Amino acid sequence: MVIRLLSPPPGLNNLTAYFKGAGYPMVKEGDHWFRVVGLDPQFAVGEYPVEVSSDVAAIAGGVLTVSEGGYEFVSIELPPSSIALTEDQEAAARERAALERVYSGFSGVQLWSGPWIVPTQGEVSNAFGLQRSINGGPYSPHTGLDIANVTGTPVVAAASGRVALAERLHYYGNVVVIDHGAGVFSSYNHLDSIAATAGQAITVGDLVGYMGETGFVSGPHLHWEAVIAGVRTDPGLWVEGDVDP
Repeated sequence: MVIRLLSPPPGLNNLTAYFKGAGYPMVKEGDHWFRVVGLDPQFAVGEYPVEVSSDVAAIAGGVLTVSEGGYEFVSIELPPSSIALTEDQEAAARERAALERVYSGFSGVQLWSGPWIVPTQGEVSNAFGLQRSINGGPYSPHTGLDIANVTGTPVVAAASGRVALAERLHYYGNVVVIDHGAGVFSSYNHLDSIAATAGQAITVGDLVGYMGETGFVSGPHLHWEAVIAGVRTDPGLWVEGDVDP
């Protein structure tokens, strides 16, 4: 969801968008304000009020309608080497904490421009939002878009930004996370090797690493995520057209 205040009253310094009990600081862009908010695949169908307020008063409001996503249900099998990773809950907790620290960051500037690009070559092997049962377990949504190819296939930045994380994690394997500003991030997971460093300014199309099968996987592929305010969303939406602020 992109919230835009197109005709703001003059003299505003801070605006916050309120949605489903949470406040989201807005970003000034030219003569208007905007904020991107993520909705996960299990978000309940219905109508939700959205309000934009200043420090002293409500400015504008609207209603968001959420419809059925139509995601498929599938069962997949992973090898024992991947399932064994689930036994180390301390490592999994450290991974969650590291990612939460990154995704809680918010810079009040937009670093991307125009539509994103697909970051690697290959076939889509798992769509975003697919409801998956792994080795007979409960169904849960797939949090990214999987693109499969041979190990060593180059992976590039889908959009410009700054590298927020570049390291080996537990389930995600070798990971690069890019901060695109305004609470928007992309991540590139299960890499065979990493070609970017934390803190590096990066331009769309720059190399970030090489496809691999590190972490919780069944074969070589890129697990590509778009994360908005900590919520994993469909990165393919960013390729289809410009998310215009």
